[in-house]
Amino acid sequence: MKTFVAFFEIPAINMERAVQFYGTVFGEKLEIVEYGEEKMAFISSGDQQPIGCIFSLKGYLPTSNSITISFYTENMDESLAMVRKAGGKIATEPCETCEGSKDYFAYFLDTEGNRIGLFTRNIHPGE
Repeated sequence: MKTFVAFFEIPAINMERAVQFYGTVFGEKLEIVEYGEEKMAFISSGDQQPIGCIFSLKGYLPTSNSITISFYTENMDESLAMVRKAGGKIATEPCETCEGSKDYFAYFLDTEGNRIGLFTRNIHPGE
């Protein structure tokens, strides 16, 4: 089986707060839609096809100690500044994935308590 990420779901307790957080971090207007008892806000990758969503449904809770989704960023500093501005907390400051690598990662906690990763190929864009 070929593996790839097809779609992700980020649980939220407070949809309005989570949508405001991710809208700020991603620089995208997210809209909440309701499907019965479930609320969702879809995230796209620039085209029309959603790649994931924030959702709220009874029985699903945010967590900081389970599977982690990491998003690619061209500029780690700008992305972490947006996380702070939106009310998130930096859990792990940027560090190399392995010694001598130009790949870096950082983790943050969103407003719902989920641990999310950021990944970049160059910590200092333009160098």
